[in-house]
Amino acid sequence: MKKIGITGTIAAGKTTVSILLRRYGFPVFNSDQYSRLALRSGTPTYDAVVKEFGTDILAEDGEVDRAALAAVVFSDEEKRKKLNSIVHPFVIEGMNRFFENHSDLPLVFAEVPLLYECGLESYFDEVCVVTCTKETAAERMMEDRGYTREEAENRYASQISQNEQVTKADTVIHNDGDLQELNSEVRKWVRTLREQVRNGCKN
Repeated sequence: MKKIGITGTIAAGKTTVSILLRRYGFPVFNSDQYSRLALRSGTPTYDAVVKEFGTDILAEDGEVDRAALAAVVFSDEEKRKKLNSIVHPFVIEGMNRFFENHSDLPLVFAEVPLLYECGLESYFDEVCVVTCTKETAAERMMEDRGYTREEAENRYASQISQNEQVTKADTVIHNDGDLQELNSEVRKWVRTLREQVRNGCKN
C-alpha cells in the first residue's frame, strides 16, 4: 500500500482534488471532517478544548461553536498551537485506522491541510501539494466563505509559505483555473501513480 498525503495552501482546492480522486475510485481520508468529531461533546478532546478555551466557545446546545473557536485561535499563534496539540493526536489515530482498513489497496490518500506544519511527512510515502496564487486564494475565501480581505490574508499567513510547500512536495498541482483544468491535472497524476504501482515503484 502506498500512502499519499494531499496538502497545500488554503483555498487552493485540496478538497476538490479529494472529491475527484474518490470519483476515480480511491479511498481518501479527510482530516478536517474527522477533526470535527474531536469537538463533539462526550469526547476527551472536547473536554480538553473547553477546559483550555472556556465556555465562550460553546453554542447554546453545548457543542463547540467552530466559528467562535476559529476567531480565538487564528488571532493568537500560541492558542492555535494549543488547539492543534489537542486535536491532532485524535486525527492521526483515526487516519492510521483508515490506512489499516484499506491496507489491501495499492493507493490510499489522506487530505491533511496542516501536513507540513505538524511535521506529518513521515506518515506518507508521497505528498502532493495543491496550490494557487495568494490573490486567487483570497478571492475564493471572500467569495465562497464570506471572509473579509483581512480575515482571508490572516488565514493564508497561518500556513507555511507556498514556496516552502512546493519545495517539499513530491507532486505539485497548480489550481488557478477552472474545474475542468483541475480534473485534467488530477487525471494525469492518477495515470502516473497507477503506472508506478504497475512497475512496483514507490516514487
